[in-house]
Amino acid sequence: MFAVSKYDIRQLRVFATVVEHGGVSSAANKLGVSLSTVSRDLSALEARIGVHLCRRGRGGFALTPQGEHIYQATVDLLSRLHGFEQEVQAARESVSGVFNLGVIDNVISNPAAGIVDALSKMHRDYPEMLVNVSVHESPSVDILVREHRLDIGTTGTPAWLPQIQYVPAFAEEHRPFVSRKSPYYDRIVDGLGGKPVGDIPYIARGFRADTFRGFEESFPLQIAGRGATLESILAAVLAGVGFALLPTHFVETVRRSDLVEIPLDAPPVRVQFYLAYHGELASHPAIKAFMDRFHSAIAGDDPFAIAQA
Repeated sequence: MFAVSKYDIRQLRVFATVVEHGGVSSAANKLGVSLSTVSRDLSALEARIGVHLCRRGRGGFALTPQGEHIYQATVDLLSRLHGFEQEVQAARESVSGVFNLGVIDNVISNPAAGIVDALSKMHRDYPEMLVNVSVHESPSVDILVREHRLDIGTTGTPAWLPQIQYVPAFAEEHRPFVSRKSPYYDRIVDGLGGKPVGDIPYIARGFRADTFRGFEESFPLQIAGRGATLESILAAVLAGVGFALLPTHFVETVRRSDLVEIPLDAPPVRVQFYLAYHGELASHPAIKAFMDRFHSAIAGDDPFAIAQA
């Protein structure tokens, strides 16, 4: 039994070129390689198959009977391979299979995010596609995209990895909130208002968040707790441990009368979010389809968008 390898395919292509161009010299010119390279490939193919394929030398080039048979089989094989390549390309240009989207906690609840509307359009246009949506901590998204475990991820703390494309997506406003029942309520409100009250208890992100650095360096804050998710940070705030910066859209969904915003003279902290995908997959049909529908969603071009239903 003869098992065809990728090396065999390459040498068969060389052999077919030699036959179709009437000799080794013409084939070498066509392929842009040296004469010795073509001769070596032909000899290797003959040794691999175990028959003499052609006569070449001063008397000119001619196929042997076995070579004629192998040439016809080569033409048939290469034709089938070309057909297979076309089918693969057609499959790549269709949007199907599995699409893995990674989001960070509570980004879906942001009406400005456009994620839900984009997914709705994807499902409407490609109902056969399986969409997996998973929630991750923001710093891990870049790695998951780089390792091809996510097709697209949302992140507010981009690592700016060279392999990843980062597309600005939407922004959130974060303002300081505290529980009215916190034992530090007066100290927090007075301290953020500029009064010298000493350290102000603060609930920080459990990961590095450079976006908040300017705010954090403007006040004498004391880290009273940390949280990896908005839910965990909110729990610490409601427990009275300290205050935290929270997105306004998230607080609106909580609807707790004891959760109050601390007024500041400074503008709210603005957090820019990005959609991240692997650069080598920028033309992948599913990624391109999602990005097109995402941009359409945030531009308000879809009359059937969920937000308008």
